[in-house]
Amino acid sequence: MNHSADTQIADQSYPPRAYAWSVVGILIATAIISYTDRQVLTLLVDPIRHDLGINDVSIGLLIGSSFAIVYGIAGIPLGYLADRTSRRNLLIAGVVVWSIATIACGLARNFNELFAARIFVGLGEAVLSPAAISIISDLFPPERRGTAVGLYLSGIAMGIGTAILIGGGVLHAVDAGVFAGTPLMSVPAWRLVLLLIGLPGLLWSMVLRFIQEPSRRSDHPVVDSTPRGALATPSFVWSAVIPIYLVVGMASLVDNAVGAWSPSLLIRGFAKDPATVGVELGVVLTACFGGGVFLGGLLADRMSRNGSLIGKLRLCLAVASLIIPTCLALLSDQYVVVLWSIALYFGLSGMVTSIGFSSMLDRVPSHSRALALAISFFFNVAVGGAIGPAAVPWAATHVFSESMGLGPPIALTALVGYGIVVIALLLALVSQPRPPSPS
Repeated sequence: MNHSADTQIADQSYPPRAYAWSVVGILIATAIISYTDRQVLTLLVDPIRHDLGINDVSIGLLIGSSFAIVYGIAGIPLGYLADRTSRRNLLIAGVVVWSIATIACGLARNFNELFAARIFVGLGEAVLSPAAISIISDLFPPERRGTAVGLYLSGIAMGIGTAILIGGGVLHAVDAGVFAGTPLMSVPAWRLVLLLIGLPGLLWSMVLRFIQEPSRRSDHPVVDSTPRGALATPSFVWSAVIPIYLVVGMASLVDNAVGAWSPSLLIRGFAKDPATVGVELGVVLTACFGGGVFLGGLLADRMSRNGSLIGKLRLCLAVASLIIPTCLALLSDQYVVVLWSIALYFGLSGMVTSIGFSSMLDRVPSHSRALALAISFFFNVAVGGAIGPAAVPWAATHVFSESMGLGPPIALTALVGYGIVVIALLLALVSQPRPPSPS
């Protein structure tokens, strides 16, 4: 009875639920636009490689390093800024920058110009998730924060599938002659895709003006599982977050590797049409990755008891362990098996990522959340995004023979990455302080 009353009083200090969830919806749509602009290149690998005369290593740099390094480096000062200024205005500026840069990608005449445009895509997108998650964390009480953040992250997850789906749809439209008789008929399909997904972002930046900058909350992340007085020591908070950084960062590395090369795995390995792969893979990834991220956030709220992270970490460990056998199915010679193995991988990995971010928010004070998230995204993107896409062609060249195809190097990258995730979670569980036993 008292707990219910306390919850009602606490809820009154937060914005109305309808408004809070509407903001989450706007931010989800923004994340989908962001990831569509970011990931669509993975479907356009072969036509870009042919038109610009570049190899798979250069493609890996375009998908990964050009975007990821500036994203990660710029994200930290932008996250620091988001803790001290209007997060909404930063979001608007970021959307405008990455949308213009995506259009520039479609106009690029050579590798250098495309590389430079991708750098600005990374610069614009660097502010999105730290600012967005920080806003969401101030709109919801702690007991509903994991679900809200998980729902937002599902937008990022859906963006990966949506990018492939939109790209496949445009390629289908080009093949069907939709642009016949128009000035666009002579424009290569991959350029059309980039131009058509870059333009909507400029319009969407106007919608973000409807978001009101929320008050920053002073609730503290963890209560019962931490020694009394320890939260006053910054080193305790940040050291407790380090294993979670490693978990989320390695998950991102593998996600980038699998996401970057799974379309090519299906196209090359099974002689499939890129447009068909785009639609089929886009649909299953949108459903499975988006659903996995949302389910992870929902279960994270259910597993948390009295502020303890132990339940969340155990759940994360169980899910991560299931990914290891899933990776082996990528070696199958059946198209349907490989397609659904990719989908299952992203569903499980989405849960790991969502639970990881929920745990991170539990550990970090509200006044440092954007910075903490920016540091995490530095590892996720500047390290994971840069190394992940490049790791697969490196393994294909130095560990396997090229005649073996992309299946073995993708599977090896995923197995190594999630082996590290499992070890990090075990170490995190061992180092977690236990609540005092009732006397």
